[in-house]
This record gives sequence, structure tokens and C-alpha cells, in this order.
Amino acid sequence: MIHDAPTPCTLCDRLVLGLAGHDWTVLPWMVAPGTGVLPGPCHVRCLADLGCARAWAEAVEAYHCRRWPLWLAGVDAGVRWRLHGSRAVRRFHLWRSDGRLSSFPYAALTAHPLRLSTVLAEVGTAHAATLLTAMGTDAYGVDVPLTAVLTALGLADRYPRLTGTVTRRGDLVAARHTLRLPAPCRRAARHLMRSPW
Repeated sequence: MIHDAPTPCTLCDRLVLGLAGHDWTVLPWMVAPGTGVLPGPCHVRCLADLGCARAWAEAVEAYHCRRWPLWLAGVDAGVRWRLHGSRAVRRFHLWRSDGRLSSFPYAALTAHPLRLSTVLAEVGTAHAATLLTAMGTDAYGVDVPLTAVLTALGLADRYPRLTGTVTRRGDLVAARHTLRLPAPCRRAARHLMRSPW
């Protein structure tokens, strides 16, 4: 999700970066009335703090199964997961019962740990200006630790234990960050890539 202006979380009113597995856009049908969750972008951490991350994950579970019917499932540290494969676009869609959903290309499996690239903003927008200020540089190709950027933005508590970098690449500001993928989920991904069905 690329935004022209900094996009606030509908729950904590702080910046949402749009990082896979950590942010999501909540649609009205995804969360039960009375939870205090408004439609729009939010941190998955905010959903967890509010106590409705699991309910939100359950609401989108049927959608994932219907949209991507090719999947394998498992449990990691008490969290149910289901990895859906989409051979047409060569992407995986990871559903987790704790709300940390993500989507990533087949090619991302070559890295260990798994690293995802997310375009955060287009240079020249207010959002990019906010990010470049937090980075402390607007120079091309300079990798700034993601933890330093999150701290400068006051977001370290919304993205705990997240590692990676933020870099200006041409006219874009992009993040490269890790996505924890347990060994059984990695094996499921390899199986789904080889599966004839």
C-alpha cells in the first residue's frame, strides 16, 4: 500500500508502514460490531492489544480458503497457520490465527531468513518526506536499519523484533524486512511449489 500522505492507524492514530505480516487494511465485514475497530489501515499489534486479532483472522479465514483453495496447514507455538499457494501468480498467502497475515512471492523462499521487500512511499510525497526524515538521509542506496527508522517514528512497539533496512531506491522509499517462517511452513511451501494440483 503506497500512500501520498502518512496514513494513521485507525486504532492508535500512529503511522502505518504497510509491512506484510505487521499491518493490514481492515474492511467492515472483517471485525464484529462493538469491537471499536474502524475500517482502514491498522497495525496487527493494535488488533492484538485490543483483543480482536484472532477474531479478525477468523473473519478472513473463509475468504482465504475460498480465494486460494490450494493450501497446507500446521501449528507453530500454539498459533495455527495455513499457507495458500497461487500458482498463477507464483505467490504464497500466509494466514495465521494470530492475525499476522502476509503475501510473498515464491522467489522469496530462496533467502533464509525470508526477506520481503515493501515499497513504502514515492519520493516527493509527504509520506516519503516523513520517512526520509526518520532515516536521517535522502541519499540514494543508503541502507538505514529498520529499527532506527521505527524508533525515530515512535513505532518500535508496533513492530517488535522486526529487522531489516529502509532505503531510497530511485524515486521510491522501500523496506526490506524479515518474515519469520517456521520450518514446517517452509516445507509446506516447497511442497506446494512442486505439487501438480
